[in-house]
Amino acid sequence: MNTYILGPCSLESKEIVKKIIDELYPIMNGKNWYFKGSFDKANRTSIYSNRGPGLDEGKEIFAWIKNSYPGIKTVTDIHEPWQAKELRDLIDMVQIPAFLCRQTDLITEAAKWFNEINVKKGQWLAPQSMEHVVTKIKEVNPNCKVYITERGTSLGYSGLIPDFRAVNILKSFSDGVILDCTHSTQKPKGDTTGGDRELAKKYALAAKIFEYDGVFIETHPDPKNAISDADSQVELEWIREHIYNI
Repeated sequence: MNTYILGPCSLESKEIVKKIIDELYPIMNGKNWYFKGSFDKANRTSIYSNRGPGLDEGKEIFAWIKNSYPGIKTVTDIHEPWQAKELRDLIDMVQIPAFLCRQTDLITEAAKWFNEINVKKGQWLAPQSMEHVVTKIKEVNPNCKVYITERGTSLGYSGLIPDFRAVNILKSFSDGVILDCTHSTQKPKGDTTGGDRELAKKYALAAKIFEYDGVFIETHPDPKNAISDADSQVELEWIREHIYNI
C-alpha cells in the first residue's frame, strides 16, 4: 500500500478541515497522502441537500491548506471542464466522479492542467472499459499519472459491491488502483444516500490482501453530523488507530 486519499466528503468549512488535517498531518508524515475534500457535491440524491461551500470558498480553503501545512498534497473532484483550470494551482491531483468517467470533454480538459488524475470507475462499467478512459487522458498528456478507483460495482438496481477480481485488470493499463472503502458501502435511504461505516473499515483492512495500490477513505471528526455521507464516513479516531494496518 503506497497511496492514501483521506479527508471529508465535503469541505464543509475551514473549521472542520482544520480538525481533520490537524489529526491526520502528523500520522501521515512520510506517506503518499492526499487530503481529499469536495467543494461541491453536485450529485446529491436530493435537490434540497447541502452541496458544500462552492468553488469560490473551496478555492480559499485549499489556498489556506497549502499555506498552513507545508508539503501537504490535495485532491478534489470536478464536475465541469472549466473547473480544472480554476483549480490548477491549488490542488495536486484532480478527481473525476464515477458518474462522469465517460465524459470526454471533462477528462481531456483535466489532462491539460494536471499531471495526476484519479478516475472513479463507473458502477456500471466492466473493468476493461476503463482502459478507454486512460487512453483519453494519455493522448492529451502522456506523462499524466492515472489512478483508477473502484467505488463499488452495481449489484441489481441499488446495491454496490467491490469487485476484488478486477484489481489486476485495472493495474494492467493504469498507474495505480485505489479501493474506495466508504462509497463502496452506499445504498439508497429515502431522500439521502445511506452507507455502512463498519463495513468500510473492513474494506480498508482488506485492501492490502487484494493488493490495491492505495485506499480512499472519507473521514470526519463527527461522521453522524456530516452534511453528506454521514453513514459511511469513518471516525478520525479509527484512522489514527488503524493506519499502520492499512
